[in-house]
Amino acid sequence: MSAPELRDLTRLLLAFWVGDDDMFAAEDEAQANALSGAPSYTLDDVIPVSAETLDERLRDDSGRLARTLRGYLHSQTEPGYLAGYEQ
Repeated sequence: MSAPELRDLTRLLLAFWVGDDDMFAAEDEAQANALSGAPSYTLDDVIPVSAETLDERLRDDSGRLARTLRGYLHSQTEPGYLAGYEQ
């Protein structure tokens, strides 16, 4: 049994939209697309999340201002799902 591949910690995790509603923390567009698990998406469906969006203050379930998406992104230790929006 081989050891799991270790993530290169010198590469920052970035935020990418994959499709219309989901954001993933990944090292690059290809990794974000793979993490989505949606076979119908291509790299054309992967877009970096803007700095403006990352810095918006989010509200929690009770309506109070909470963290920013950038805060959530910085707390991610591994590539994966970051956030989603319902339309």
